[in-house]
Amino acid sequence: MKLSDHNLNTLMIFLQQKIEENAEYVANELTNGNSTDFLTYPPNGGLTETEKSSLGKLKNDPNLESALRKILADSSAGVLFELLNIIDGTSDPDENIGKWTEISFVDKTEEIAENAEILHDELYSKYWDWKKIRPNKSWKLDNYEE
Repeated sequence: MKLSDHNLNTLMIFLQQKIEENAEYVANELTNGNSTDFLTYPPNGGLTETEKSSLGKLKNDPNLESALRKILADSSAGVLFELLNIIDGTSDPDENIGKWTEISFVDKTEEIAENAEILHDELYSKYWDWKKIRPNKSWKLDNYEE
């Protein structure tokens, strides 16, 4: 069983659409000086008051907004490219992260639907697991004080 051409095409175009829409939304919110309450990752938003204040300096610059859209889109696309690489089997996750035996995308059948995992629910909750095993850096994405 494999992923049908129509599902593959629709998925890839959907990803392009979401990369662009999310980059546009975030760049617009930041350059219009709006609240950063829309941030969902890491799960606690992560920004300190000082960081929020610094973001306020980005207001009303169309060139900066354009550059931010491009940078945000590139970052999103990079993550998706890495995800697709491990699904394709052309790359593997770091062995220190956990056991990996490869996966694939296939068209959903009734049997698959009955046993399917809900992956989007796992994304944000696994941040805290990642934080426990990530290499020690001089910075972090969240603002949780340990």
